[in-house]
Amino acid sequence: MEPKDLETLKEELIEKGVSKEYADKFARFIDYLENFEDYKRKRITITMAVPVYELLKELVKDIVDADGNPYPVSYFIEDAVVWVLKDPERYQQFLDDTYPEEDEDEEGTEKESSEE
Repeated sequence: MEPKDLETLKEELIEKGVSKEYADKFARFIDYLENFEDYKRKRITITMAVPVYELLKELVKDIVDADGNPYPVSYFIEDAVVWVLKDPERYQQFLDDTYPEEDEDEEGTEKESSEE
């Protein structure tokens, strides 16, 4: 997407009520999708359950990068996150599956499910 098109996208998002800050970040994400090789990675620290990390290491052990080097777990995680974020329906499905809304009664307590 050309810079002019990114500016148009940001303007459209802002017109629809999205904050300027979010519109800027979203436009940068779109640019990243099309020009990922131009973006530097930033070292960050995350925590995760040991079994999850061990499984991720196992999953990437046979994946190599374009130069034949072992594929880092962090790149694999980035790929998975980007794969979810770049498709609005996939992202919504992720949210629905991962963070389901719970029914609450008027007093703010969780209702018992009557489905059996």
